[in-house]
Amino acid sequence: MKRYPYAAPLVLLLCFSFACQDKAAMAELERAEIVKAIETAADNLASAISRLDAEEVTNLFSKTDGTKYISDGAFIPRDGLGETFRDFYGALQEMNFIFEKKEVRVLNQEVAVLTGGAHYTAVTKEGQNIDERAIFTSVYKRANGTWSIFQSHKSLIK
Repeated sequence: MKRYPYAAPLVLLLCFSFACQDKAAMAELERAEIVKAIETAADNLASAISRLDAEEVTNLFSKTDGTKYISDGAFIPRDGLGETFRDFYGALQEMNFIFEKKEVRVLNQEVAVLTGGAHYTAVTKEGQNIDERAIFTSVYKRANGTWSIFQSHKSLIK
């Protein structure tokens, strides 16, 4: 019986190579799923904002300590979000909110960052038209299989 001393290392190397490719493919598949989940969450946020649904917008934020929203430099903690959104949306007749650009960066299996620009038009109850653009960054955290906004920052572009 002939022995091939290099056969075992070669087989191990081939198996390891395929396992790494499978792991990389799985990692890319998981990353793509996370990106899709964050984009869907952002679409849900835009829809809730357009409907002036303060409660749904608030519920898209995490309920964990440290959750906050920074709007044009004003820090709003989690427990102040509902009131803030109700006050803002309550002054409007209608709103159309869209993300003009979204980019998702997956940091790990539990954290992703959404950045981009948004455009919204609105009409106040007094009949004043609003047309504004903003840039934003939102950090999403996954807890119990659900993605929610942990921290979000929005600044108007003047």
